[in-house]
Amino acid sequence: MLTALSCLPPHPSVSTVRCAAVQTANPVSARTLTVNGEPVQEVVVNLRAQGLQAKPAIANGRLGTTASLAEIAAQNHALAAINGTFFDAGGDNFPAGAIELNGTFEFNARGTLLGFGADGKVTMFRADESLSLSVDDPSSSISAMWPWYLNRLSTQPMRVSVLTPYFGPQTRDPKALVAEVVDGRVAALHRGLTPIPANGFDIELGAGEAQTPIASRVHVGDPVQLTDTVLSLPSDKPVPFTAYPNAIGAGPMLVEDGRMSLEPSLEGLSDPALLDAQTLRSVVGFDRSGHLIFLTIHQANVWQEASIAKALGLWDAMNLDGGSSTGLWYEGRYLTAPKRPLATAIVIVQA
Repeated sequence: MLTALSCLPPHPSVSTVRCAAVQTANPVSARTLTVNGEPVQEVVVNLRAQGLQAKPAIANGRLGTTASLAEIAAQNHALAAINGTFFDAGGDNFPAGAIELNGTFEFNARGTLLGFGADGKVTMFRADESLSLSVDDPSSSISAMWPWYLNRLSTQPMRVSVLTPYFGPQTRDPKALVAEVVDGRVAALHRGLTPIPANGFDIELGAGEAQTPIASRVHVGDPVQLTDTVLSLPSDKPVPFTAYPNAIGAGPMLVEDGRMSLEPSLEGLSDPALLDAQTLRSVVGFDRSGHLIFLTIHQANVWQEASIAKALGLWDAMNLDGGSSTGLWYEGRYLTAPKRPLATAIVIVQA
């Protein structure tokens, strides 16, 4: 049963349209609102409903590709969906926000992180992720590699990259040295383009690193351990995150513990086009009862966006990609239609 925040005494800026939609037994419901004079589309999800799950989705199951929001929803048999994190639209289409799927980070980036756990559990905080990699070479006491990139396109010659199946079927740098890792061990070493194993990942050493002692410490059969530690900002203290196997990052954070809380610089965000532009906006957050809430706002900057999220009772909320990416899909139709294909989304599925 959805708790009816809409039936509390309304915020002065919220149209009475919100109170017209009262309690519903439907675990996913949609409403049209007017807040601060702006049209708002809202989807409310009771994540405690049996079998209901929220998670990020990557278009076509592969980074660097795009699809319509309706197509991403169909690929995941979703009941509802909202556009996801920032991405290089018109470029390589790779994301610019963190993505964790089934307990493994597939992309890492500084920003606000929204985690989804079992039984409707959610968390949100400003975060960064620290990637570490060790290859246990018995002939050397040095095992750490400190990878530069996780699933990023690069030909930087001195890099160490980790590429998972979401990157694609194979590596893309013909000059790199690649260690295939399967079931936690180096299974093979290759020069140039290399398949990425479905049950593992590739360690890609740029052309420069392939000539250094790093390469000499990697052998077939060596055990490999890859970890991605979630750090809270600004303290950079590790945060236990195993209870949240699915997560997506964007930003800035808009509302924290029921208060407007905008500190974009903590998240490495400073572009006026992101912060100040009066444009279409997408918001994801949750209320004090743990209901997940998707919003699209017709026109706002991030401060107005935060004010609207707070007025609607969101306890924690963050900005998602906006502008032409803004999209909200519910029960087989668009409530807000994006004006371009998307790289990622957040989907609501029946597990």
